[in-house]
Amino acid sequence: MKPTLLCSDLSKRFGDFTALDRLALRIEPGEIVALLGPNGAGKTTMMRLVMGLLVPSEGSAHVLGMDCQKDSVEVKRHVGYLPDQPAFFDYLRGRELLGFVGEMHGFSRREADERAIELIAEFGLADAAEEFAVNYSLGMKKKLAIAAALMHEPELLILDEPTNGLDPRASAELITLFRKLCAQGKTVLLSTHLLEMAERVAHRVAILDRGKLVASGPVEDLRAQLSAGGSLHDVYMRVTVPAGEAV
Repeated sequence: MKPTLLCSDLSKRFGDFTALDRLALRIEPGEIVALLGPNGAGKTTMMRLVMGLLVPSEGSAHVLGMDCQKDSVEVKRHVGYLPDQPAFFDYLRGRELLGFVGEMHGFSRREADERAIELIAEFGLADAAEEFAVNYSLGMKKKLAIAAALMHEPELLILDEPTNGLDPRASAELITLFRKLCAQGKTVLLSTHLLEMAERVAHRVAILDRGKLVASGPVEDLRAQLSAGGSLHDVYMRVTVPAGEAV
């Protein structure tokens, strides 16, 4: 079986700065993988490389065997992406935005509208469906953006800080949704600063620091190897370097 996502020596440099350094990562169908690391560690860069929004300096990324650069259009048919700062068209209401996304993915107008109504109900946005999306609260915008990422029922979800702005109930509902999707064989890659949430929901974690993958594996294995009797927080503190310190 092909991995859902395969990164091989994936690197990105901006001038003399290396944002991502020879990342090797394999994610299988049905996994939830949490991408962890300090600000500037390379998490968002990695996600943008997979989405074809950046061109790698070295290496490659493949989704379901497709090259994320050469086959970027086809890759997007199979991936739902939540950027760290979702943006919406000023002139579209919530329901209209989801319908627009559906039609962009090849749904008929009727199919897109039906799918939009289904997701609006699932995310508790029915009361705001006819409001302009730019006027939504931060939490509502995040829910709408996640709904848009799910619109075409992708095999892989790439979510940059998906729970940022959500209240505890909405966060718990989102975690339940992730588990349901993975039970269906879909794959979730999410970045987060919430180590407790990552420990609770992820099958595996991958910790980046200064562009390098410094630890990867099931939480229990990492705890046994790096912090016996400790938590994911203890593992994280051991493998990452405080800002301002030399490597």
